[in-house]
Formats: sequence, structure tokens, C-alpha cells
Amino acid sequence: MSEETEILKQTVIADELPKASLADKLKEQKKAKGKKTRKRVIIWGFLLLFSYAFWWLSKPFKATATYGICKSFLELYVPYPHTIHVSEIKPQRDGSLKLWFIHVGAFGEYRMESFQCKLVNNPDTGVLELTQLKLHKVQISSERVKYLNNALPYFVENPLVLNWPTKLPDSLNDLHFDFDRVRKIIINPDK
Repeated sequence: MSEETEILKQTVIADELPKASLADKLKEQKKAKGKKTRKRVIIWGFLLLFSYAFWWLSKPFKATATYGICKSFLELYVPYPHTIHVSEIKPQRDGSLKLWFIHVGAFGEYRMESFQCKLVNNPDTGVLELTQLKLHKVQISSERVKYLNNALPYFVENPLVLNWPTKLPDSLNDLHFDFDRVRKIIINPDK
């Protein structure tokens, strides 16, 4: 029996904790408050990082001014410029820029063609100068190119649309063109 009482005494003593002093309680409260603050900082930091990454990934990437000028000249040569969808930009070895684009033809068919333009810095004036235009396989005359050079100062004064074009999908099943979805909805056509 004495062994049992001895064991009970040891367990009772082990279960009894000394009462915490006021300083210990304040330390515990301070420690809990610090943990809570750290947790909030980590959560807000993660949310800010996630929102910045989402913003960065959702903004359109910008192309060069050469692309914007070439696309503007392309819109002059396509019969229905609002149907143009540039799918790829390829810089060429001779310094020109080749745009592959799709547009709707005169009979409603989708046509994929290329447009190549070459802009060179003039060493005398330091201004961009158009030297060559090519629509699909047709070379645009040099007289016409000279006339288009007169429009280049306009591009310096007015901002260009430089959003990087989206590539077309590789699968034919994924290739859908719905140009009607961006048109304005007319509720009452009589007004």
C-alpha cells in the first residue's frame, strides 16, 4: 500500500502546476499577439503577391512601335479592316517584320495571309522611314511607299495600339471566330 500512495503522491505533484505570475501571463499575451500579427502580415503579403501576379498576367503584353505602324498600314490594304486578327509576328533576317493575319474576305470567307513591311532609321534625319511593303506575294510599288512615308509623322503624334497578338490554336476544333460578340447591342434600331 505504501507503494501505491507513493505513486499517487508523485502523480498528484506532477499534475499540480505552479500558479503563473502576472509577468508570465503578460509574456504569454504578448507572444499570442505577436503570433496573430505575424499571421496577418503573412496572409496580407500572400494576398498582395497573388493580386499583383494576377494583374501582371492579365494585362496585355506590348509589342514594338514597328508592329503598330505595320499593322496600321495593313489596315489600309485589307477591304474589311475591322475583321483583321493578327496571329503571329515574325522578324525577318533583312530587318523587316512579317505579320500573319486572318481577315474576312468579300464573300465571307476567312483568309490567312501575310503582310511584310520594312522600316529603317534614316541616318541623316534619325527618323523611321518605310522602305518596303509586301501584301502576301504582291510587292507594293515604291511610289506608293513614298506616299505612305508622309504618314509616319502622324504615328509619332498619335498613340498606336501595341497589344501583342494572340496566337491561333493548333487544333482545328479550337479554332472559332466570333466577331459578332464585340458588336454593340442595338435594343431599339429605330432610334
